[in-house]
Formats: sequence, C-alpha cells, structure tokens
Amino acid sequence: MKKAGLFLLIVALCVLLTACGEQKAYDEACALFEKGRYAEAIEMFRALGDYSDSSDRIRIAETRLAQTSTHVDTDKAESDRALKYADAFTYLESGRTREAYAAFSSLGSYRDAAEQLQRFTVVRGALTGEEIHVIRDGEDTLRGSAVYSYGADGRALTRSGFCRLEKYGWFEDFDYHYTYDQAGNVSHIDAISRSGALNFSIEYSYSENGRPIHEFYSDSFGTTREFIRSYTYRDVTDSTGSYTEVVESELFNGNAFPLESWQESYCEFGVSTMKCDSSTTVNHYAADGKRLDTVETLADGSKYVTTYSYGDVYLYTPAA
Repeated sequence: MKKAGLFLLIVALCVLLTACGEQKAYDEACALFEKGRYAEAIEMFRALGDYSDSSDRIRIAETRLAQTSTHVDTDKAESDRALKYADAFTYLESGRTREAYAAFSSLGSYRDAAEQLQRFTVVRGALTGEEIHVIRDGEDTLRGSAVYSYGADGRALTRSGFCRLEKYGWFEDFDYHYTYDQAGNVSHIDAISRSGALNFSIEYSYSENGRPIHEFYSDSFGTTREFIRSYTYRDVTDSTGSYTEVVESELFNGNAFPLESWQESYCEFGVSTMKCDSSTTVNHYAADGKRLDTVETLADGSKYVTTYSYGDVYLYTPAA
C-alpha cells in the first residue's frame, strides 16, 4: 500500500509539473500574440497542441498575420508608385522625355499619370543624329556630329553639333535654329557658333514637289559673304524599293568673297566650296524613305560624308 501511494504521488507531481510548464508556455505564446508577433506565437501554440484555446489562438493569429502582410505589401506598392511618379517629373526636368513617358505609362490610373500621357507627342522614326566626315586627298580631315531636338508639332527646332579639324587643331560648336514655311519645308536656318567666331544663315526656296531648288547663304566672318546655290535632281530606284538621289548643284556669284587668303586656307581644309563652282551629292534612301547617308563630292575632289540615325522622339507639352 505504501508503495502504491508513493507511485500515485509521483504521477500527480509529474502531471502538476507538466501542467505548470504548459501554462508557462501558453502565457509566453499569449504575450507574443498581444505584441503582434504572430508568426512566433503560432509556433508556440502549435507546440501546445490542444492545450486550452491554443487552436483558436492559432486561427486568429494566422488571420491577423495575413492581414498584416497584405497591408505591408499595399504600403510598399503605394510607395513604389509615388517614387516612380516623382521620377517621371525628374526625367522631364532633365529633358529625358523617353524615360518620363515610360514611367507615366507604367503607373496606370495612379494620380494624373493618364492625363500626363496625353501631353506627349511621339514622333516615330525621327531623324535624331548625324555623323559627318570630310575626306580630302584620302585623309579624314574633319569630323563632326549633330543631334536634333523637336517641338511639340513634331518638327525639328534645333540641330546642335560640332566640327573638329584634327590636323589643324580647330574645333567649333554650332546650333542650327529652323524656321518653316506654310508647306512645312525648312525656309530659314540660323546657325550660331557658340564661340561667336562664325554665324551664318541659309534661306531656301522649293519646287512644287518640295525639293529645295535655291539656297541663299550669308555669314559674318569678318565681313559679309554671300552666295546662291542652285540644285537639279535625278533619281535612280533599285529593285528593293530603296533609291539613290543624285543632286547637281551650281554655285553662282561664287567669286564675290573677299579675303582671298582666308578663302585659300579654308578651302585647303576641304570644308568649303568657295573656290569650287559645282558639286555632286548622292543621297541613299531606304525603302521607307529614310535617308541613310549623303556623299557630296566637290570639284576639287573633297568629299563630305554624312550618315544619319533615327529613333522615336517623345515630346512633352506642359499644362498651360
């Protein structure tokens, strides 16, 4: 009897100790639950099995954990959209209209993104740049490049570029500003050198088919110089639909230039037609009508070689 009583006492003590341990674990799990540390609380409640209301607590904790995760995801998504919206305007301020358009496009109905997209005009396949070389006696004597900017109507507003004569250490930046006639043709170009060394203007007249037939040039390099160039055309089309345009130009009153020594030195560079009364230009076009390159051969054998690049231009008109 004494042995049986001792055994029962030991069992009772074990049950009591186990119950105390479970209660402590349960209390810790409840504390985590109240602090919102649901993932940790769930693990502790699961370890308790059917103890007290652990199963109910698990269901409640899982629901709140899911709600919290959704809220965090929503807040992050909202933050990402706000950041991208701000980036779009930063792109606009720096002239990166392509990136701005892409940012607004990705925002869907966020704030006024759709309205901002309506303020863009996209010019597909616009002329965006040029690379220029002048070859004289087989030597690449001049290098240059230019990029174009466009107005909201899709017309080129400016052409900005440079020319560099490696052999003579000469370098000049130019900005060309375009004016258009009612037919949409370039009627006038004002070219301004950023150093102020040489500014010039060109006026064009056109035939009924929109090709320039006369060019009036004047500049102010020391004194005013002027000449008129006349153009005639002939086209050769190949079987692929691309074609070659051959332009013959003739220079009138080409002897009306003062500063003979300056003429000679400038013609030596191979960058002017002052003492050359004619030139032949060959333009190569793709089947879609885009000009691929231009090779102008002067009477002295010098060649101007220009290659063209194209791309989509994104124009933005701010709200009035």
